[in-house]
Amino acid sequence: MTEFDALLTAMRAELAALDGGMPDVIAAATAAKLAALDIARTAPQPPRAALEAARGLNALAAARVNMLMANVEARLGALTVAQGAPPVLCYSRSGRAPTQLAR
Repeated sequence: MTEFDALLTAMRAELAALDGGMPDVIAAATAAKLAALDIARTAPQPPRAALEAARGLNALAAARVNMLMANVEARLGALTVAQGAPPVLCYSRSGRAPTQLAR
């Protein structure tokens, strides 16, 4: 197994951890991915197909993190409303994603 193959394996493990939703497992998988990335940086250039696979895995991880964050924001908004405070809607700096802030 090459260094880049180990990185791809670590990226897949991180995706599985994100799907599991356990914070300690996600943190461990992310640390393992970062360690594999440091090793892969010094390795010879991998084939283009491997780079494209890594790009795809990275995009999947980013999408899953965004979905997790949206879920957290929705839960926080529901808790805000449950406490009797109306949600305050605002937009993030990017202007794309509405978020709710408690007063």
